[in-house]
Amino acid sequence: MSGDLRSFLTKGYRDLGPVFGFSAFSRRFIGLVGPEASRFVQKQGRLYLRSYETWRDFNGVFGAKDALMGMDGPGHFRMRKLHSSAFSQTFIEGRLDDVIGIIRRVIADWPRKRPIAAHYAMQRLFVEQIVLLTTGVSALDYVDPLIDVSSSLLKVHVMRQRPAWILRLPRNRRALKRMDELYALVMERHRGVENSPPDLIDNLLELHGNDPLFFSEADMKIAVLGPFFAGIETVASTSAFMLYAVLKDPELLARVRAEANWFFGSGTPSAERLHTLDVTRRVVLETLRMYPVAPGLSRRVANSFDFGGHTVPAGADVIVGCTVTHHLPEFFPNPECFDIERYAPERAEHEQPGVFAPFGLGTHRCLGSRFAESQMAVTLLTIVREVEIALHPPGYELKVKHAPTPHPSPSFQFHVRG
Repeated sequence: MSGDLRSFLTKGYRDLGPVFGFSAFSRRFIGLVGPEASRFVQKQGRLYLRSYETWRDFNGVFGAKDALMGMDGPGHFRMRKLHSSAFSQTFIEGRLDDVIGIIRRVIADWPRKRPIAAHYAMQRLFVEQIVLLTTGVSALDYVDPLIDVSSSLLKVHVMRQRPAWILRLPRNRRALKRMDELYALVMERHRGVENSPPDLIDNLLELHGNDPLFFSEADMKIAVLGPFFAGIETVASTSAFMLYAVLKDPELLARVRAEANWFFGSGTPSAERLHTLDVTRRVVLETLRMYPVAPGLSRRVANSFDFGGHTVPAGADVIVGCTVTHHLPEFFPNPECFDIERYAPERAEHEQPGVFAPFGLGTHRCLGSRFAESQMAVTLLTIVREVEIALHPPGYELKVKHAPTPHPSPSFQFHVRG
C-alpha cells in the first residue's frame, strides 16, 4: 500500500468489488473504490465523511486547531469562499504578465552545462509563482525547507508512513524554523504595506479582525503556509510528469511548441487565447489522468451509511480510491498509453460520470483546480517557448516515487540545449 496506493486499491477493486476492508500501518481501513464510490462521495460525501482527523496532527504542528483542508460543514464553506478568489481561474488570467515574468526569471537561472532534476525545478517554479501571487513575497530562498517540512509532515501525520521521531531530526527542526521566518516575512510585509491591491493574506487578516472566535491568531500560520505546501505536492509534481510526457514524444513536443508560438504570437498572451488552447489543454488533462498525485482520499466516517451491500460504520477510517478509474481499460482504453486524443469531442472519455477525479471529490475537491490547470498550461508553454530542453539521457524511462505522494524520481533530468 505504501509503495503504490493506486495499484493496491485497483487490485482490491478487481478482486473484492467497490467496498472492502484492509489493515495497514496498524490501522483498519475501508476502501471505497470505482465509479459508484466516486459518484456516492461526490453527491453524499458531505453528509457521511469528514476530513478533520486526517489533518488534525498536521495542523497541530503549526499550533492550529482548524485549517481549510481539515474543516468540515459551514466553517469549511466559509473558509473556502474566502480562499476562492485567490485561487480562481479569473485571478490567474488577470495576472498572466506576472506569471510569465516569474517563469522567465526562474528558468533564466537554469544551468546550461549540467543536467537539471525536473521535479525539483518544477517545485521551485511553482512555489515561487504561488507565494508571490498570493503574498507578494519571493520564496526561492525557502523552497528547500518547504519541501522538507511538507514531505516529513505528510509522511508522519497524514500518510502515517514514517514514525514521529523523524520530525525531531536536526534537518526537520531547522526547516520548521525557516517556516517561522517565512511566515514572519509575509506578515511583516502585509502589516507595513499600504495602498496595494488586497490579496489572500489581507483577506485572512480581515477575517481574523472581524471574527477572531471563528478564525483565531493561532490558526493564521497554517492558513498562510498551507497553499505553499499544496503547490509543492500537487501542481509541481503534475507538471514534472507533464514535462516528461512531452519530452518523451518529439511529435507532441512539436505540437506544444507550435501552440506556444501561437499563444505568444501577438505579444502579451490574453485570457481569450488561454481559453482557446487545444493541444496544451489536452496534455494537461492526460497528465492528470495518467499521473494522479492524489490516488486516494483519507476520510473519517461521521455517520453510518450503506454502500455496495455493506454498512460502513461511524468512526471508521475510509480511503476513497478516486483515481483508480483513471487506469481501468473499460473507461480509458489502453490506459498506460499517454493519448491526448481521449479528450477530443468525439471521444471525451473523461466526461463519463465518476471516472475522472484528479482534483478529488465532493466538498473538499481542490478549489484551485482551474487555477492549477491554467498555471500548468502557461508554464509549459512558456518553457518550450523560452528554452530548448531534452531528456537526459535521451532514452530515459520514468521512475516514480510514491512517498509522501506520487512524484517523478530525481533520476528524471533534462538539459538545456539553448
